[in-house]
Amino acid sequence: MACRNRHKGIKGSLYEAVTLSTPWIYCYRGHPVTPQDLVAHNVRLVSLPEVCIQVQALADSPHTSAEDIGEVIGKDTALTSRLLKLVNSAYFSLPRKIDTVTRAVNMIGMRELRNLTMAASAAEVFARIPGNLIDMATFWQHSVYCGLVARNLAQHCNVLHSERLFTAGLLHDVGRLLMLMKLPDETAEAESLSRQSDKDICELEQQLVGFDHAEVGQVLLLHWNMPANLCASILYHHNPREAHDAHLEAALIHIADQVTHCAQQCKDPLGSQFYDPYGALLDSDLHAVDISSAAISCSQTEALSLTAIAKEDIVDAIGKSAVAFNQVLDLLYPMAWETPR
Repeated sequence: MACRNRHKGIKGSLYEAVTLSTPWIYCYRGHPVTPQDLVAHNVRLVSLPEVCIQVQALADSPHTSAEDIGEVIGKDTALTSRLLKLVNSAYFSLPRKIDTVTRAVNMIGMRELRNLTMAASAAEVFARIPGNLIDMATFWQHSVYCGLVARNLAQHCNVLHSERLFTAGLLHDVGRLLMLMKLPDETAEAESLSRQSDKDICELEQQLVGFDHAEVGQVLLLHWNMPANLCASILYHHNPREAHDAHLEAALIHIADQVTHCAQQCKDPLGSQFYDPYGALLDSDLHAVDISSAAISCSQTEALSLTAIAKEDIVDAIGKSAVAFNQVLDLLYPMAWETPR
């Protein structure tokens, strides 16, 4: 099968693009590239910090104690500080201050602390993405807000361990980051076409690359040893109707994603004396009713039916998310408050 070396994002002659018809399919050593290949061939690029890997392993063991988790995390003073500040923030609104990781585990549970450790480490993995590929500040603003909305909506649905939806919402688009790093031209083209049309971004990525960012995100999170249900919810967050065991979770992330997009679009126009590039999310509670109406019109009917989420539920979730957004974003990705170029 003849290949044409069209792709500029992956350096070297091992990766090439081959086309018989649309879509373009990328090859590695003559074989079509899959999301699994993209992750496997860039393991060092997407490796989690060692402390995060250790916490993941401990959390999977039935013999792990709160003291064990506290001892491992305590070796990373920066991570310890971020986690304790997060536990004591408006995200949890606990009745008293928590001053040790061990006590944090006892208060919020080992599963939740594992997820927060992942959340606090995710930004570090992609910290070196060139600024010309993506505005990382805007990316993490969207991701953090989406995670907060997903968590708050999950509470309305009485989802067990609803806090895990924060991690899923936070990481729902991480596949985009790896694609932008290794397939920048096609990924950027898909995003540009999506803004200019009504086509779903995943459909365009499938046409231009052969797979989409949701697939890459799922494979990446499986590589990070995240729970299969959480990984599946990310895989199907654009098409929750196709999810199986993760129907509800995928639907919640889908709705939260739409709420976040609508909230970001409600800011004052560029040039206005009230223009604030980040104020749309910080002050989203002021426009909660309008955002909710827009999000419902954009969300898939199946997702709304499955979750039974109503307009007033979204309004409530927006209010709670706006309160915690500033603190949580500052703790997970403090550089996200930089003024855009």
